[in-house]
Amino acid sequence: MKVFILSAGLGTRLKPLTDIQPKVMVKIGNKPILEHLLNLCRRHGFNDIIINLHYLPEIITGYFGNGQKFGVKINYFYEEKIMGGAGALKQAENFLQHDNFFVFNGDVITNVDLTAMVKFHQAHQGIGTFLVHKTDHPLDSDIVEYDENFKILRFLRPRQKDKYQPLAKTGTHIFRSEVLNFIPHRQEFSLEKQLIPCLLQKKQPLYAYYSNCYSKDIGTFARLVQARKDYQNGKISL
Repeated sequence: MKVFILSAGLGTRLKPLTDIQPKVMVKIGNKPILEHLLNLCRRHGFNDIIINLHYLPEIITGYFGNGQKFGVKINYFYEEKIMGGAGALKQAENFLQHDNFFVFNGDVITNVDLTAMVKFHQAHQGIGTFLVHKTDHPLDSDIVEYDENFKILRFLRPRQKDKYQPLAKTGTHIFRSEVLNFIPHRQEFSLEKQLIPCLLQKKQPLYAYYSNCYSKDIGTFARLVQARKDYQNGKISL
């Protein structure tokens, strides 16, 4: 299985840290968060990596190169303009056809058991599987509701008055290659705002893989500080 890591974002909420580096190069411990993701993939035997680039791309390519010294193989896709998470996948369609593939948000640090997640995905045969866990910041998270078989029924960004369980999609996904048929060519297309609602509307089966693993995005200073503390305190077993 190939792995696509979304790394094109500007990281505006982390300025001034991101004035000189992409968000995925911000460090947890002594390693960029993107390196932690590559190491996780390699440990589970997923060595074929695709990374999309836009902001300060030379920082990423200069550090990781072709991936050889990290035990993986990396292909890069540069975006003149940010295409959105799903739009980025469409650009790499020729690399992603004919197989299932992972999609990671590049600003997430996690120790999820990728092997177990793949087994779950294969058993349920959905077009997509999302890592889901409890969130302590639901109002800026993508909340999922699912049935007793883990099939996703609803996907929403909640408002204060909404009723919901604080179970959120994290930045770790598996898709079947057929998902690419639902993404338009050469258009900006969001993973959360457009692709996933489209799949649910068209009754394409999506499943929630619930796990108590560690998974946190570092998209804000508060969450970055917490992730660094968790790492220092040994709460993230990477």
